[in-house]
Amino acid sequence: MATMVDFTSTAAMLTAVSTSILVVSLPALTLLYQLFNPTILSFPWTSSFNKTKDKKTTVVFAGSFNPPHNGHLVMIQYLAMRYKEVIVVIGMNPNKTYLVQPETRADIVRKMVDTLELSQECNVRVKVVSGYIWRYAMANNAKILFRGIRTWEKDGGEERALHILNLWGPLLYGPMKWPVPTHYLEGNPKYTSLSSTVIRDRCRKIKSALKEKTNSNDNNNGTSSNLNDGSGDSDNDDLNLRGLVPKEVEMDIINAYC
Repeated sequence: MATMVDFTSTAAMLTAVSTSILVVSLPALTLLYQLFNPTILSFPWTSSFNKTKDKKTTVVFAGSFNPPHNGHLVMIQYLAMRYKEVIVVIGMNPNKTYLVQPETRADIVRKMVDTLELSQECNVRVKVVSGYIWRYAMANNAKILFRGIRTWEKDGGEERALHILNLWGPLLYGPMKWPVPTHYLEGNPKYTSLSSTVIRDRCRKIKSALKEKTNSNDNNNGTSSNLNDGSGDSDNDDLNLRGLVPKEVEMDIINAYC
């Protein structure tokens, strides 16, 4: 009888220990799975569309938007039409010096969003956030944190560190809550070659050309050269932002980055 009792007690103890290990390990395994298998939405982004549920959902679309461009804008438009509220978040490090301040970029994004002429049901707001964006997402009851990429092959390496932080940050730095999932929107193939770096490089060319124009005008006693004034109307594709950003913000970006 004693042997039977001891066996039963041991079995119960092993079951309890196994259950505890399972309870602890399952979340860790889930996070590891999400780490190595990120959710990537390929264009045209129609997978898992649940209109009833999504129209009750707040999401965050995070990025540096340095500067924003048409590739970002089509993503914002898609998210705005799909979800109840979209918070476009520009992260800011107060200890970092920026060539173009986050608030300036936020103003440009707001102006770009205005060009979409979204319905009243579409709610988009733009915020500059200092601190962890996943923490901001939690505080604003966002259910998904979106990041825009060209493709995972092109941008996945740079995104990996942020992906790790978004997954494990809440558990390491608090609050102790299950992390807001990060989903990646792969860009419209039309804009695969477009990036903020391309825009900045184009602005540098415009700045250099404007400098040459100024010097040329000085040498010609003020006679105007063929280069435009930087308004984006130049016939030289390298000296305007046509097709890269909405025309309504071309001068804002040129003035900020040139």
